Amino acid sequence: MLKIREKLNKISLNLPEYLLFALSFIIIYGAIIYFLYALNWLAVILTILLTISSFFVLRKYLFKKSDIAINNANIKEKNKINPSNYWPCLIYIFLYAITFYLILLDRSNRALISPWQVVNSSFFILYALSSLILVLIIFKNKISSTSKLVILSAHYFLSFSVAAIIYKIGYGFDPFIHQATMELIDKKGLVTPKPFYYLGEYGLIIVLHKLSGLSIYLLNKFLVPALAAIFLPLASYRLASRNSSKPGRFLTPLFLLALTFSPFIATTPQNLSYLFLILAVTFGLTKTNPLWSLILSLATLAIHPLTGIPTLAWWLSLNLIDKADKIKKNTYRFLKYFLFAASALILPLALFIGGGSNLKTLQWNFSFILDPLKNMFNPLTSAGAESWLLNFVYFFYYNYALWLILIISASLIWFYQKKQKPKFKSLIFINLAILIAFIISSQIVFTDLINYEQTNFAGRLLILITIFCLPFISASLQNLIDLILSQEKLVKIVWLTFGIALITISLYVSYPRFDKYFNSRGYSTSQNDILAVRLINQEAKAPYIALANQQVSVAALKELGFDHYYNTPAGPLYFYPIPTGGQLYSYYLDMVYKNPSRETMAQARALTGVKESYLIVNKYWFESAKVINEAKLRADSWQTVNNEVYIFKYLP
Repeated sequence: MLKIREKLNKISLNLPEYLLFALSFIIIYGAIIYFLYALNWLAVILTILLTISSFFVLRKYLFKKSDIAINNANIKEKNKINPSNYWPCLIYIFLYAITFYLILLDRSNRALISPWQVVNSSFFILYALSSLILVLIIFKNKISSTSKLVILSAHYFLSFSVAAIIYKIGYGFDPFIHQATMELIDKKGLVTPKPFYYLGEYGLIIVLHKLSGLSIYLLNKFLVPALAAIFLPLASYRLASRNSSKPGRFLTPLFLLALTFSPFIATTPQNLSYLFLILAVTFGLTKTNPLWSLILSLATLAIHPLTGIPTLAWWLSLNLIDKADKIKKNTYRFLKYFLFAASALILPLALFIGGGSNLKTLQWNFSFILDPLKNMFNPLTSAGAESWLLNFVYFFYYNYALWLILIISASLIWFYQKKQKPKFKSLIFINLAILIAFIISSQIVFTDLINYEQTNFAGRLLILITIFCLPFISASLQNLIDLILSQEKLVKIVWLTFGIALITISLYVSYPRFDKYFNSRGYSTSQNDILAVRLINQEAKAPYIALANQQVSVAALKELGFDHYYNTPAGPLYFYPIPTGGQLYSYYLDMVYKNPSRETMAQARALTGVKESYLIVNKYWFESAKVINEAKLRADSWQTVNNEVYIFKYLP
């Protein structure tokens, strides 16, 4: 009986690996097949057959033994199931159900700046209590490792899924673009021109959609939160189990949530690539077979090259450092410097080509390098100073970059003192290369992007550096936890309270906020936006354009798809302002920031060659009253949707 339980436990711990293997190869094969052919049913069948074939070819290399530490002593103690061992689990499930029910009750299709505008404040109390009970579960020796990891994954999912649940229509801007693209691919098999990026996520979601029958809308909302909840606790546990067999190896995944987790609350190719980067790094450091890390690196490349290229470069450096003793000294030195130079230059070169392949796109402005550092010492303002709780929250948030640098620095110092394995040196190698890539990339101007989005791509490289530092942070955190656990009870209680508070703060600041200290400003797409789009489409008697903000524009994309482009001297233009750096968006900005003139609208019509045009103004905009009153005088007609969205029609 004991052997059967032990075998089942090993199989259950390997299940995430089987799932990860399948997802990785669906991503890789789906991207290749889509780029060369399409993503219809034939492509889906071919992708699945290739994935299954790869499993049978590679399983003897990848699934010999589980690399997860299994506490056999705990398994032996479970000959008799004692319900008293599981009372913390029952309490956790009860609190979890109530907490989850609260956010389900608060789902909204309104235009929201933050999910916390509608979520009851008791949600945070219940979340903190759930985290506390989770700590008690971790210290129950007679609860299996598998059960603890499952509950940790459930806690991660609760943390990551608030936006996906609260925003009925959808959260953000990019997910709408990708959803509309995938729905067109699902309908026609492809979109043209085919890009070199995003193919991995598109292939994965299309395959899952066709095989499971789940909607692209649902998969697009929950894919990253769900996969991150499944794999991130396991990845952190793998790293921790390499250095310790103490209960702290389970606490490390829990308290890593205190670092914040914004990339995992929404599904985009960039966010999915961050997840696979973390998994590639983790498997590279904990697996003896480098094939696992290569597979995950290729999957990352198929999802998003901006993340995939450094991931592959890291994998090469990992293998180079690992084989240093087997290579001649001069050859090793040449390969090392060549790989470093290539890693530092290939991303800026790719971004340079994407920015227009013109020397004019290079503008040496050192403020682009210094801007990310400006907020490091951002002092707490006097606004809302009467709230000690918000003071406490934003004391950490405003100084987040400083805390992160201090943590990483302390982790690196600890690393050198402990003289960790050579594999960890590859992380420092790639981080130095990415830092140089960031400095160069920050000087590239993207002609298709609006001014405030210019530094977005270079800024993502700083996120990659943070991710490559996670193993150091994780090891240092585990060391700190083990040290705290060796202290007397009062010290442990103080640190536990502080840790639970940090996790709850992280939950709050990982999502958009609207409070006395911070305004995230961006509103979500609402049902009124969708009604406005439908109303205009029903009323229009000829081809038309509509000038609106980006959330109304993605509502049009969601409702009407991509089949509304006009050929113009500026190139093909969508009939709503997408992208935000396009010519139609410039006209929209003139209409709302200068005046809603007929002349500006006439220029927009002349550019696209249409006869009808509309201006859409959302009431929540801070100067909406002024624009609405002026537009009423100048437009040919106007109407409103629930007194929240105003529509103005302009004719020649």
